[in-house]
Amino acid sequence: MIRKLLLCCLACWLLLSPLAETAGAGSIRYDLAFRHWGQFYFPWNDWRHWKAQGLAESGLNPKAVSWCGARGIMQLMPSTARLMGVNPFDPDGNIQGGIKYDHSLSCFWPMVPAGKERLDFIYGSYNAGPGNIIKARRLADGAVSWPAVSMKLPAVTGKSAGQTIDYVKHIGAFYEAIR
Repeated sequence: MIRKLLLCCLACWLLLSPLAETAGAGSIRYDLAFRHWGQFYFPWNDWRHWKAQGLAESGLNPKAVSWCGARGIMQLMPSTARLMGVNPFDPDGNIQGGIKYDHSLSCFWPMVPAGKERLDFIYGSYNAGPGNIIKARRLADGAVSWPAVSMKLPAVTGKSAGQTIDYVKHIGAFYEAIR
C-alpha cells in the first residue's frame, strides 16, 4: 500500500515538476539509446534500469552539469567520459558511457547475486565509488545484501552516505514507474 502511494507520488511529481517535459514525452527520445546500449552491455537486464538511472542522475537532461562537474544525462565526470571514450555532451555517447561504466562496475560484484541486488551495488558504486562500497561491505562482514552494506556506508562516507542510499532507492522507484 505504502509502495503504491510512493509510486503514485513519484509519478505526480514527474508530471507536475519542471522535469515533466524531460521525463515525459522527451524521455522517449532517448529510449533507443538506452535500449541499444543497455542490451549491448547488459543483455540479461531490462534496458529501463539504465533509463531509470538517467532519470535519477539528470532527469534525462543532456545539458545538465552538476556542481562538481558531472555532465549530461548520465552525469559523467570528465575523467570518466574520457576513460569510457565518449563525449559527455552527446546524448547517445553519454548514455553509452554511463552504461559502459556500469558494466565495468559490475566486475567488482561477481559474488553478489545477479538481478536487483547486484544492480543496487552497481548504482551505489556509480554514486559513491566502488572503493567506498567495498569498504562498507568489509564493515558488513562481507555481506552480499545491499541493505546490510548500505547500513555500514555512513561509517565510510559520512553524511554523504544518505545521498547514495537515496540515489539507489530513487532509481528503483523510477524503474517501477516506467516499466
